[in-house]
Amino acid sequence: MRGFGAALVLAAVAGFGGTPAVAKDEVRFCGAASVADQLVARHQAAVEQATGTRIHLAVSNAGRGLVELVEGKCDAAMASAALETVVKAAKAAGKELDPATLQMHVAATDEVVFVVHKSNPVTSLTWEQLRDIHTGTTTNWKELGGKDLPIAVFTDAPASATRGLIKDAVLGGQDYSPQANAVEVTKISLLVGMMDGAIGGLGKGFVQGDGVKVVQSQKLERPLGFITLGPPSDSVRKVIDAYRAQGQK
Repeated sequence: MRGFGAALVLAAVAGFGGTPAVAKDEVRFCGAASVADQLVARHQAAVEQATGTRIHLAVSNAGRGLVELVEGKCDAAMASAALETVVKAAKAAGKELDPATLQMHVAATDEVVFVVHKSNPVTSLTWEQLRDIHTGTTTNWKELGGKDLPIAVFTDAPASATRGLIKDAVLGGQDYSPQANAVEVTKISLLVGMMDGAIGGLGKGFVQGDGVKVVQSQKLERPLGFITLGPPSDSVRKVIDAYRAQGQK
């Protein structure tokens, strides 16, 4: 019986194939939907194969992800804007953080664009015009050479880095109008496509459906990457490096 029991233990250690089972490393990412969609999920299979690391995703927004990072709920926060902007987004999510305790690791770049309903005759907008639209100074498309239609603004959640980037770069730090509609970034394009007078700012990769068109404007680029508390662990660094290699292809 003792020999049989020992054999069971050895079999459990060896696994069904007779080779010792090796547990994969695991890395947990949380935060920005833009990074999850445009970078992490897109290259997940290749990165897991290259690094031997299993990747877990918890998608929300950049600010919420940074809060979850400092709460120990993930190994790195996915970030779709510069560190300073994401720290502001975390403050909007209820947590004030010291940027000196954080490190940003850029893996790729993306572009933020503005979409309007496909029937809108307005084809281009300056940043000044976009600022006045989003702050509520301009409220009707006829003021911009369009139809006599009230403007409906759709934006990402207050704790998102995309919204923070638009606020800093395009709005010059001014607040969004209280009438702006905060929704999940994945819904902005679809909602704009359902309303003749709507406009929304979002990552280029989230533009979807044939009901919208991108208006021409000054280019607005942003980094896609990961934030860690201090230097990343070896396993996290290995995964980030693999994503950087994929993002530069």
